[in-house]
Amino acid sequence: MGYEYDALPDDPAAYRRRRAQLIEAAAGLPSVCRRVGERELWLRDPAGPAEGWDEAQLVFGDDCVRLACMTPLSAAVRADLRALPQLLGGARFVDDDGEAAAF
Repeated sequence: MGYEYDALPDDPAAYRRRRAQLIEAAAGLPSVCRRVGERELWLRDPAGPAEGWDEAQLVFGDDCVRLACMTPLSAAVRADLRALPQLLGGARFVDDDGEAAAF
């Protein structure tokens, strides 16, 4: 079972202006295991098996970052997700109902 969240930037205009730089910064997080295209990063526990499902996908959209989780999140991936709002210059994760995510 998967689930999705959106990281809503505190300043959407700044996010749009700096999106390319923000993606590059996020690509440096320890759990990023691959990049697909210009706006998509996949995360996996660095201590986990090299084969198998990646844990989470980040898609840097026009106004927010969509997080799709395919499996339960490891502590390493959760730590990187907690760091992402700071990289964005302030943001909050919400689910489809607008409820805050707890990583």
